[in-house]
Amino acid sequence: MFFGRDMPGKAQRAEWGRRFVQERSPYALAAGMLGIAAPIDGLILVPLAVAAIVAGVIGWRHIDRNPGLLGKRLCMLGVVGGLIGCALFIALRVWSG
Repeated sequence: MFFGRDMPGKAQRAEWGRRFVQERSPYALAAGMLGIAAPIDGLILVPLAVAAIVAGVIGWRHIDRNPGLLGKRLCMLGVVGGLIGCALFIALRVWSG
């Protein structure tokens, strides 16, 4: 409710979000979120970048073992984002001396 009235389409959006999360591997969801944050974190430290890579690999294997799950692109986002974060960290440490 928004100021005492229902928002049009709110139930459909909630159902879409519920199905989106249920159809994907939890590791893939975590890898996607970490993959987005990893390049930003790579400017300072590396833990999110490493966690994104690990979650992406575990998620990919989880999806391979459970063919009904989706999320391989989220796993790929996690691995690529983690690699970019690690590369940024290394580049900045080498550049700054």
